[in-house]
Amino acid sequence: MRALTLNDIVDELERCEDDDLLPTQITIFPPENANADVTDEDSGDEEFVALQNLPGSQLRAPAEVTFHMSSDEEDDVPLSSLSKRRRTMDLTLEDSDAVPSCTSDVSTNSTFVKPTVPRNQTYRWKNRHIPNHFNQWNDEQGPKNLQSPLYYFDCLFNNNVIELLVRYTNLYAGQRNKVGKVTVSEMKCFLGVLMYSGYVVVPRRFMYWETSTDADFRIVHNAMSRDRFTFIMSNLHCCDNTVLGDSPDKFAKLRPLFDELNKIFTEMAPLEENYSMDEAMVPYYGRHSCKQFIRGKPIRWGYKLWVGATRLGYVIWFDPYQGKFSTIAEGYKQFGLGGSVILEFADVLEGRDPTLPFHLFFDNYFSSIPLLHELSNRGLRATGTIRENRTSKCPLESNKDFKKTDRGSFVFKSSSPTNILVCKWNDNSVVTVASNTETVEPLQKVKRFSQELKRFVHIDQPSVIRKYNENMGGVDRSDQNIGLYRTSIRGKKWYFSLFCHTLDMAVHNAWQLYKRDGGEHDHLTFRRLLAKGLLESYKKSDKRGPCPTGRSHLESSRYDGVDHLVQYSAPQLRCKVCIVKSFFICQKCKIHLHPKNCFLEYHTKTQ
Repeated sequence: MRALTLNDIVDELERCEDDDLLPTQITIFPPENANADVTDEDSGDEEFVALQNLPGSQLRAPAEVTFHMSSDEEDDVPLSSLSKRRRTMDLTLEDSDAVPSCTSDVSTNSTFVKPTVPRNQTYRWKNRHIPNHFNQWNDEQGPKNLQSPLYYFDCLFNNNVIELLVRYTNLYAGQRNKVGKVTVSEMKCFLGVLMYSGYVVVPRRFMYWETSTDADFRIVHNAMSRDRFTFIMSNLHCCDNTVLGDSPDKFAKLRPLFDELNKIFTEMAPLEENYSMDEAMVPYYGRHSCKQFIRGKPIRWGYKLWVGATRLGYVIWFDPYQGKFSTIAEGYKQFGLGGSVILEFADVLEGRDPTLPFHLFFDNYFSSIPLLHELSNRGLRATGTIRENRTSKCPLESNKDFKKTDRGSFVFKSSSPTNILVCKWNDNSVVTVASNTETVEPLQKVKRFSQELKRFVHIDQPSVIRKYNENMGGVDRSDQNIGLYRTSIRGKKWYFSLFCHTLDMAVHNAWQLYKRDGGEHDHLTFRRLLAKGLLESYKKSDKRGPCPTGRSHLESSRYDGVDHLVQYSAPQLRCKVCIVKSFFICQKCKIHLHPKNCFLEYHTKTQ
């Protein structure tokens, strides 16, 4: 089934006799010949495109049409929703209450918990505060032991992940009759080059192996040859293609990697009280049925991920959105697509410790009163903005009428006996928040600029609004950090951008753990130390043999514990530790050391 072209959409709009069915926007994709060298690149000016005088290549290019719908509906439009039909346009928008069919058996790390809220639950609303019936959070943390950046990354991208990549990469290369078995050290060097490309960006990736004076990247070509990097990149795999068959899972090629990383991220995550759930975008401009367009986002084109993160941005769980092929447990369908995602994330948190009162924050895409009721029954706290048509007939003023009140005004109601609070607050616009644990008091003053008075004024802000603003930005913070030094090397395979994003997430999470243990390096310095550590510790062997003198010591690989061996070397030179002459050197560091005490002392990091 091919996507609609711009010519198809124009023809259907000319035939349409329904005056109410008018498009609000037509998005034109770049034609196939927009860039002859790179097929997965977006180009062209999208803001000033007219339908007259378009070339034939543009009329044959895919396009997307958006119709006016209710303001309560999400404006995320799956590109695969534009079907082939020319007589009848089957335009399927991603609605907030639309539930994908459960047609796949994709394994997840969460354990399904049968919901306890009836489908047609009714609620009684009263003008009262809700009691705090949850257990108090005990914010006790264990001892902190600061380690090297490479240590934290190895905990997240551990041997299981590396061996998975090596095993299936070699399997795929063998199936293609390609000679050259990839080793663990080569795979780690490959990851180091990808990290390096995040903060040293070049127009072409082969420039990393040039030896000209204006492109000196000796740390890369000393660690891995260009042909070896290309071999790994062209054969990189996370699964056995022969067993995929006709799996409805659109991300089956990456599912083993996703499952393994979700498991590790959850196990290594700091045990915190507050978590946020939101969507994140992975940039991708090629062709794939799960590619999304989200208006107003920093990254408009790409794959959409559901991401659960801590307040500071540590990603604890993620799952790609794949439209109607998304897997939802049968019992969760009554809560809609957004609610089912929250409950899956709740299953992950409860898997860590079912007795702890975790607090979840999410926006109006996910929120509903039955969802908050279900989380209350599980002993989980939740707070989120909510749409006006999802408040289960809560008798509050409409947004249109409440907008006429003074800035800083608020009203609230709570349900009985479920103890769910719905608060409406008039700020720049009307904000509605629902919670099963927070109240409107104590009020606090916030500073806003008044257009009428032409000065700053202080208005009241309910406590539930303040709590939401303080804890909702975890996913956005992780997106910001990942986007600063995102892997710049691009491939032609659809899954390579997702693989690089998981690598960037692992680096970001490792930095979060490093900062939590008292580390002082910022994100850039941490990534640099990590890339240098991988490229120096696992680089290719020097075929010319070791140089007797003039080889400087590499501080980043001094404590990695890899291939530090005692070797006899003449003539004698002074020991690096005790200054007495010695015949022995460290084979890797090329430093003269005495083999008994000095060798161990030199390679042991003092606390």
